[in-house]
Amino acid sequence: MSAWKQSTAAELSPESLAALIRNEIPAIRIENFADAEECAAFTKAVYDSPDLKSYSVATPTHYLGLVMYEYRQDGGRKQEFFDAVPEAVAAQEKLYKQSFDVPQRFRDLIGAHHPGDVLVPSEPDYGDYCPVVVRIASNGVHLHADYAPYNSPDWAIGGIEDQITWNLYTQCPSVGGETTVYNKPWVPAEGEDPARGLPDGSVETDDSIESFTFAPKVGEVVLFNPRNPHKIAAGATEGEGRVSIGSFLGTKGADLWMWS
Repeated sequence: MSAWKQSTAAELSPESLAALIRNEIPAIRIENFADAEECAAFTKAVYDSPDLKSYSVATPTHYLGLVMYEYRQDGGRKQEFFDAVPEAVAAQEKLYKQSFDVPQRFRDLIGAHHPGDVLVPSEPDYGDYCPVVVRIASNGVHLHADYAPYNSPDWAIGGIEDQITWNLYTQCPSVGGETTVYNKPWVPAEGEDPARGLPDGSVETDDSIESFTFAPKVGEVVLFNPRNPHKIAAGATEGEGRVSIGSFLGTKGADLWMWS
């Protein structure tokens, strides 16, 4: 485990993106990715959508699209996942028609700072992955870690080298809703089920482990390395949810693979 070269988030540049992929910095923040009107339209479309689903976790968390977490456990449900991709993508495209095409804007932006292509990967014999997921995580999310070579070794994304994640926030609570990232890249313990992505909780109390906490802003994109254990605090403001859209980005040679 190496210390971060700085304790604060960086602005987006080719150098900072490469540094984040190498886990040399805690995060990248892109302010004003979307304006207030765009965010309000997107948020309304999310809450009005009939396609929202709930995670199979104790804390109420909702999503629109597909999430690997729900399909990679208990031996995996690969066929079911890819059968559901067209409907999930269609549901997301309804949101863009009511607001703006978030993933395309992000791909255009990040592509200008990365030497390879930004691609939605395909699973041999199954089809394309779902590129993004929309989440309502107003009640917080427990400590977890995401790294496809451990979480999903039998899927094509298990062949990526490094992994980062990005989220655009279109609604944020005034109090609470912070994300905390701990600089201790996850390695599954013996006997642990990697599909669940549950790292040792001692990272939260070990003063020797660096951490970075951010409170997202409306219209902002934040990127960090999700192999580092991370958690989301519950929002504490009535009527103000925490709505985001984002995905994982995995390095595959010169390219970045984008999936949910």
